[in-house]
Formats: sequence, structure tokens, C-alpha cells
Amino acid sequence: MAVALVLDFPGGTREQYDEVVERMRLGGHMAPGGQVHIAGPHADGWRVIDVWDGLEQFERFRDEQIIPHAQAAGLSAPQVRALEVDDAMPDDGRSPRFAQCVVLPGLDRPAFRALHEEVVPGGARPDGLTFHVNGPCEGGWCVIDGWVSQEIRDRFMERTRAILERAPLSGPPTIEELEVERSMAGAAATHA
Repeated sequence: MAVALVLDFPGGTREQYDEVVERMRLGGHMAPGGQVHIAGPHADGWRVIDVWDGLEQFERFRDEQIIPHAQAAGLSAPQVRALEVDDAMPDDGRSPRFAQCVVLPGLDRPAFRALHEEVVPGGARPDGLTFHVNGPCEGGWCVIDGWVSQEIRDRFMERTRAILERAPLSGPPTIEELEVERSMAGAAATHA
């Protein structure tokens, strides 16, 4: 089962991230099993958002590559949140410049599916969306999206605001935003 991961490196910098990526020698592509990789500054550190074919593949890559190279670059261990992907709109090949993680408290799968159908009727990909994953998280449902720009995402959110206000949420949605400064093509792109 596909998994999305949010890795926060407290105190991490772009320079440290670049050093880690250089040490990995991936040539701008993710390791086999990787679908999406984006990164940028967040809070008081550096955030990486990945989507992998499965948790085992990510954990193997984490143990063999991320941990040793991050330690060598002086990065502290990341705080990791994992999301089992229930549904996705795969990476469309464009590099996202902006991303969001949205937690919709109190929603279960049927409630999210109804909401999603109202937001994107027929599952049509919104203009500017580069990838989308969603799945259950503690206390509700989580959505992680990549966008070609914040302006396009903002227009999309403006259109969906009234729908979210009517949704059967148990509290306000939480939206974490990320200005994407680095990205890598999914491993599948190496075969194109």
C-alpha cells in the first residue's frame, strides 16, 4: 500500500538538505519505489514530503540512506508522520512549487468521499494540481497536495471554502503550507 510521509528536520537547512541529496547520488530521481519528493523550509527547520509505493521501501531507504547521510550533514533525526494512502491522483510530471497538508477532523472514509466528490466532481484533476494523496489520520482524514503555484492553490481553496464550511467536521481544518524549493522526479520517471 502506498504511503505518504512528512519528515520534519528541526533546525535543518537547505544547505544540509542539499548535502544529503548530493551524498545519496540519485541523479535528481528518487530511489526505486519513490513516487513524489518535495522539500522546503518549514517552521524552524526543513520539511520533506515523500510518497512511496510502500512503507517497507521507504524504511529500507531511510535506514540505508537518509539516516547515515543526514547524520553526516549534521541534521537531527526527523519527526515523521506517515499516512496510508487511500486514494491518489498520481504525480503528473510537473514540479510543484507549493504544497499543503490538510487535516479534516472528524471525517471517516465515507464522509471524505462525499466531500471529495463535491470538491472535484467525477474525480477530475483540478487545474494546477501536480499530485494528490489522501487517507485516514488520527482524528480524521488527511489530504496532501502539490500545486504548480500558491496562487492557483489559493483560487482552488476559494472555490471550495463554502463546501468545507458545510462539511461535517468536528473542528476547523488544519492547513500546513510549504513553499517547495527542491523536488525530485519519481523513480518511474527514470524509465521514460
